[in-house]
Amino acid sequence: MTYEEKVRWLRRYQDSLRREQELAEEVERLQSEATRITPLLSGMPGGPGDGQKVPRAVERINEEKKNLEKQISICLEIRREIISKIEMVSGQREHEILRRRYILGQRFEDIACALNLDCRWIRRLHYKVVVNLEIKKQIPANKGPADG
Repeated sequence: MTYEEKVRWLRRYQDSLRREQELAEEVERLQSEATRITPLLSGMPGGPGDGQKVPRAVERINEEKKNLEKQISICLEIRREIISKIEMVSGQREHEILRRRYILGQRFEDIACALNLDCRWIRRLHYKVVVNLEIKKQIPANKGPADG
């Protein structure tokens, strides 16, 4: 894999966190919609709709919850895989740079400040570590968060 491909592979950690949050917000929105629907229903004949709003809303919520659980499982596996690769980096400083960059999502400037090092040095060391990181190119069986 090239340097750029490895960086994209490592960035999947933060991508998976964002995707998981988006799905959780969607389930919350659907639950809120379902609770708004219930008070709108009345026993008045000729009322709006076919009386299936609540069952349809519940069905959509359940479907989204299943999607969320499936996506959470995929996201957790992605994060475990990335953490295991970062844990294999032997140098403490190199390990810390990758951890801060990809697990914590910090910018190079923030990493340099935290480690009390020059930002250019952090970037060079990051490049060297990523280039030497052994990541086997995989053909994804399922779409991951970065695949959209």
